[in-house]
Amino acid sequence: MVEVVRDKQGECFIAKLPEKRKIFWKDRSNTAAIASHTNAFKINEDVVIPLDKLSEYNDGIEFINIRTSIENKVQILEKIDHYLSSVNLSSSLIKAKITSSRELVSEVKGNWLNTLKNLKDPEIFRSLQTHKTIISYKKEFIKPAHQILIGDTFQKIRDEIEKIHAKFREERVFIATHMHAGDGNVHTNIPVHSHNPVMLHKAEEIVKEVMDLATSLGGAISGEHGIGLTKYEFLSDNFKKDFEEYKKSIDPNGHFNKGKLTEGSDLRNAYTPSLRLVQQEALILESSEIGEINEMIKSCVRCGKCKPVCTTHVPEANLLYSPRDKIIGTNLISEAFLYEEQTRRGVSFDHFDEYNDIADHCTICHRCEKPCPVNIDFGDVSAKIKNILVKTNNREVNIAAKASMAYLNAKNPTVVRWTKRILIDTSYKLQHVASKVVKKFIKKKPDVTVGKPDFKTEVVTLLDKPLPIDTGTKTIRDLLNINDHGMVPILSNPDKTNEDSTTVFYFPGCGSERLFSQIGLATLALLYNHGTKVVLPPSYLCCGYPQKATGNADTAYKISTDNRVLFHRMANTLNYLDIQHVLTSCGTCIDQLETYGLGDIFHQSDLIDIHEYLLANKVQMKSSNQKFLYHAPCHDPIKSDNSLSVIQNLLGSEVNDNDRCCGEAGTFAVARPDIAKQVKYRKEIEIKNGLVELYGEEDKVEKTTILTTCPACRQGLSRYSDSTGVTPAYPIEILAKEILGDNWLKDFTEKVVIEKVLL
Repeated sequence: MVEVVRDKQGECFIAKLPEKRKIFWKDRSNTAAIASHTNAFKINEDVVIPLDKLSEYNDGIEFINIRTSIENKVQILEKIDHYLSSVNLSSSLIKAKITSSRELVSEVKGNWLNTLKNLKDPEIFRSLQTHKTIISYKKEFIKPAHQILIGDTFQKIRDEIEKIHAKFREERVFIATHMHAGDGNVHTNIPVHSHNPVMLHKAEEIVKEVMDLATSLGGAISGEHGIGLTKYEFLSDNFKKDFEEYKKSIDPNGHFNKGKLTEGSDLRNAYTPSLRLVQQEALILESSEIGEINEMIKSCVRCGKCKPVCTTHVPEANLLYSPRDKIIGTNLISEAFLYEEQTRRGVSFDHFDEYNDIADHCTICHRCEKPCPVNIDFGDVSAKIKNILVKTNNREVNIAAKASMAYLNAKNPTVVRWTKRILIDTSYKLQHVASKVVKKFIKKKPDVTVGKPDFKTEVVTLLDKPLPIDTGTKTIRDLLNINDHGMVPILSNPDKTNEDSTTVFYFPGCGSERLFSQIGLATLALLYNHGTKVVLPPSYLCCGYPQKATGNADTAYKISTDNRVLFHRMANTLNYLDIQHVLTSCGTCIDQLETYGLGDIFHQSDLIDIHEYLLANKVQMKSSNQKFLYHAPCHDPIKSDNSLSVIQNLLGSEVNDNDRCCGEAGTFAVARPDIAKQVKYRKEIEIKNGLVELYGEEDKVEKTTILTTCPACRQGLSRYSDSTGVTPAYPIEILAKEILGDNWLKDFTEKVVIEKVLL
């Protein structure tokens, strides 16, 4: 193949290494995303060219591209000349420089126009096509222009010239060809800004050139993509007549593809906002949050690489909610909003229901960003959609999710204490018992869901798997008697700490303090035993991430701001301490705290997960024959290395990775239990497969601890205990028991020495 291609003066290479292959496919992905610099709009034309005419077709497309490129450069020079003519000539120096600049414009423009005039000369065209001759805006104009307009006096003029270039360069229309040209079917795409009528008009003229070129080479104006609306005017009269007669004979009432391929079915009657009312559309997008969503998803190439990693894409239950499909749905809803706004029909409330459904089918795990060739993170899109729905009072949330969020927002110790007893300890036990009772009546395979579930489905799926009942440990603040919000607690082991000991600030987070306080206590106990001074916040705090993820962006911002102010006050109060690290035991807390600028607050301290910190300080178990599964949370707190290897080194044991979301995802499991059941169905299969892999054979599988580094995941994984035999635990819980003994919790809470500093 290489010899054949090179014999025809083509280029060909063989990727001998996987890295080279990835480079090639990255280029392919970039080619598919040619519209990434426009607002999700490109004119797609696929034409069919006889194979022996492909080279001529390519030359024809290149001719158009070279011509439009030069025309665009000429247009930029004309705009620059117009600007220079309006410059205030306040001195002879400025007048002389502006005159020289305009002469340069005239000279360069003349050269380019002369090239355009002679572009059909085969030698001139081939020289430009092969880059033997290069028409360069920077080399021919901007460099000499900057030499003329050198110095601070002309900085404003130089800046304005750059702005003109940037603005009008965006209007350059070009054609990109790609996809299976080997069978003669060539995709011909023209990216345009749909809010720019001038650019659209240029593209329309180029489409006609492309059609004429294809026809002149004996080709057809359409391949796999059909005719639709855009190509009707290019069909021959004979074809139109034959087709209309055929269609009338088989579809006399005009039900099939109504209005297509009949007289008048061209772009004049198109109702798609991208093709009609484009200026109004641009204004609406520019001034609305829908425009922000459009900006976030505009580059999607519909490749589907996001589907295998998506948490809520569960083929056994539904095929509708991969990130790709949610982007398509979001686009359709946005267009519906735009159309109704433009035509003054009034916005339908059904659109808000659809927005809720799309946003609910996302755990905001951010997994889809990594495989995406154009870096779309639908988790961010979902959070944005939820925020819009909250602001417009159209967000639909059940009472269980509201209660959970109220608990996270609470700071008063008494409120937290009683809410935990009622909402967590008691209600979890009731759900646990109810789940056991109705277990045999609930079918294992999840239902196919579209839209909001009915009340019965919601109740049944809430009882699908039992909640944990090991939440009875009192909160850290109740156990350690540090509920005074005016005092900063400092834990310091008198037998192991001195003035040179490392000082850290530990941010427990909601899950490690209000849900499974044994996680936070194990953290404190291990640090205390190691001789590390630990500073705690003076009150119950939430990082703000749960609020942001549920669409309450204003609340999240207020929480983050209040926390940062509090941390500054703490840093000033404790300025005699050198706080070197900020520690957490939660991945979502780390992700949110990264936005706080903690290095500026606590004197260049770093933010690190407790497991990484302990491993770095040699607080780890000796090698053992124990076997564990490890569930890395979607928001993995371990950032410095592969989290699995960190856990393996920390425990000195065989630890196997176990993929897929546990289905808890913060308040996701209570907000949409029907979707969570689908996610759990996949996770249960993954756990069972992981156990077989860990022990070699199915009949050798033993009761196993499944480790995780997320409090919500610890809760989610506990739901699989009955069906798989796994028991969830934090690695630091295992460490505390191994290093400090079985009674570590009682021993620590009785002996710990706490200094309280007035804030």
